[in-house]
Amino acid sequence: MTTTSMLEAMEQAARTAGAFMHSSIERNSTEKTNAKDFVTVADIKSQAILKRELLGAFPEIVILSEEDDEQARAAMYTPDFTGFILDPIDGTYNFKRDMRESAISIGYIEKGESLIGVVYDPYRDELYTAKKGEGAYRNTVPIHVSSIETLEGASIATSNSYDDQAMSYNLHRHLAIYEATGIMPWTSCPGSGVLILCWVACGRIDSYHHNGLKPWDNAAAFLIIREAGGIVWNLQGKEAPFTTNNINAGTPFIVKKLQPIFDTLPEELRE
Repeated sequence: MTTTSMLEAMEQAARTAGAFMHSSIERNSTEKTNAKDFVTVADIKSQAILKRELLGAFPEIVILSEEDDEQARAAMYTPDFTGFILDPIDGTYNFKRDMRESAISIGYIEKGESLIGVVYDPYRDELYTAKKGEGAYRNTVPIHVSSIETLEGASIATSNSYDDQAMSYNLHRHLAIYEATGIMPWTSCPGSGVLILCWVACGRIDSYHHNGLKPWDNAAAFLIIREAGGIVWNLQGKEAPFTTNNINAGTPFIVKKLQPIFDTLPEELRE
């Protein structure tokens, strides 16, 4: 099967699950680790739709999802992992509150490397796609990270975390930008890391730093940013694999401007 036909199948799966998510009112939830970390009925149904669609096209392929158990998800971290990684609803807190800022993510990984990424925002009907080496697109139109070359006026995002201490680290790191430069960037803190990453890719936001990401957040979106001309580093300034939990990502100028600031911070703020 060609990468083109694979991308088409991924797009169809994302749109089908997105149509369900857009119309769903099933917001009953069960806590996973705490009151901010939960799974809704709609998460499980979206996952089932995605798996049904993808297995219909690729019956032999491995498919792993955020909502699978920890033992199954461990395979994502193996160097030779090949298969799909799903986030059936990223921004579950937003979804539960009917904030309409959530997305579906499908990444195709081959031998540990992201080759195809699809992210669908059903509320805006925006489909972000990328194939390695072939650029990034929103609804078939090429996208690119912003060309900003000044910290003044830059839009820099972090995002919420289910872990209180991790969220504190995000905010301390963000305040360090102001303390080091005297410039407080325009600050965004939405509840969907996948959407933030896509908004960086299309230039709506200039950069994003965060600790607390998971492979299902990154499998598609890291590729989309890179194919849109962006940088995805970890908070130590190294190229970030999709399995990383922390990033400094965005347009090259801003990422490179922030990294020396982050380098001066305590280790716990960079993990």
